[in-house]
Amino acid sequence: MKWFHTAAASVLLAGLAVYALAQSQPDAKAAKEMAKEAYFFTYPLVMNYRTMYRQAIEGDRAFGKWVHLGVSAPEDTDIVTPNNDTPYSYAWVDLRAEPWVLTLPKIEKERFYTSQWDDLWGYVLDNPGSVNDGNDGIKVLLAAPDWQGEKPKGIDRIIRGESDFLGSLTRTQLIGGKDDLPRVKEIQQGYKLEPLSAYLGTKAPAAAPKIDWPTWEEGAETTDKYWDYVSFMLPLTARNDADSAMYAKLDKLGLDAKGGWKFSELPAETQKALRAGAKDAREHLDRVGRGKYDPADFFGPRERIGTDYANRAQGVYLGIFGNVPEQSIYLTNPNDVNGEETDGSKASYTVTFPKGEEPPVDYFWSYTMYRLPERYLVDNPIDRYSIGSSTKGLKRNPDGSLTLYFSHKSPGKDKESNWLPAPDGPFWLVLRTYGPSKAIIDGTYKQPDYMPQPLE
Repeated sequence: MKWFHTAAASVLLAGLAVYALAQSQPDAKAAKEMAKEAYFFTYPLVMNYRTMYRQAIEGDRAFGKWVHLGVSAPEDTDIVTPNNDTPYSYAWVDLRAEPWVLTLPKIEKERFYTSQWDDLWGYVLDNPGSVNDGNDGIKVLLAAPDWQGEKPKGIDRIIRGESDFLGSLTRTQLIGGKDDLPRVKEIQQGYKLEPLSAYLGTKAPAAAPKIDWPTWEEGAETTDKYWDYVSFMLPLTARNDADSAMYAKLDKLGLDAKGGWKFSELPAETQKALRAGAKDAREHLDRVGRGKYDPADFFGPRERIGTDYANRAQGVYLGIFGNVPEQSIYLTNPNDVNGEETDGSKASYTVTFPKGEEPPVDYFWSYTMYRLPERYLVDNPIDRYSIGSSTKGLKRNPDGSLTLYFSHKSPGKDKESNWLPAPDGPFWLVLRTYGPSKAIIDGTYKQPDYMPQPLE
């Protein structure tokens, strides 16, 4: 009789365990919603891997090695929405073995420069340079999340993120046009990255274990392959307690944060949910990206962005390495004054700043033209991709106002000084403001409307 009770109890407990497991599994609708959130959460990891792979892993690229660019052109597709005002210098550092030291040189006071550093989650960590530090030069330490050392002598501050790899998009202002490019290149050569041991003149620590980097497959963010990159990237990050609820959802979907799993080996129901959730997430990113929004919501440190994973992903989707409002604010409006999407095949457009009402900035402002849906620069016959306060030869109207022209065809020889060519199709303009005033930061300043003009 005692045996019967024991056996019955075992069967009952086993049944309860199965029932509890079944109850813990999300239904199809809940799994799809979790998958959508998981896509938002992990999107910066995958797209930062795309960028890091192309800039520091592929070919002869390397960690700790600067790649300096000149003026961006339509064929430059490493990142979306590249700007044409501040030639880029980019670099990535592997912090697993030891920290790295960044040195910025002293430059002239009227020029803008900033060395933005992001972690793999897409958080903007810091911006050594003009706005934060002035133009007299600075040294900072780049450290891993778990580094416990003391700040070395001569180092101004420490930058630390939530991943063992950090990336920089360092911007150096081009003043007045391509004639200034030699000076920009001179400044870029003064940017220095070195391991801490080299900076201190001490013995280097043992190298970190070698990583077998998976080849990046272009467009993977829209395929099942996306989730394999997630599996690879999650172990390269630090787990923040603020994300505990999200990690619990990953666990329910069978996406172990320790990695090592493959999409093809997940249960069919999970695969179906991940596909559907990713599709919903991408549609959301595209929909928001085509509307009117405040980019300040998408870029910043964890203290600002927090656990708003959709907004964090949106920033990466719209322009990876977009910067914080204190450095630069990007004003966008996809529609003209009538609420119609701007399209060079349907109309020409003008923007007029009344006298004294150009964007109030400490440094400079500019419009940059992008073709949709790719968000890359627009090839054009006058080789101009941005226009603004630093553009040489701008003509003002007799009353002191400034009119700019956005059109596929020339507005006429007398107006070409103020013309930014558009594609023969949908386009997207970004008004960048560098060292924005309080009026821009708090939204008091409003950019003027795009006024459509009939095509000739």
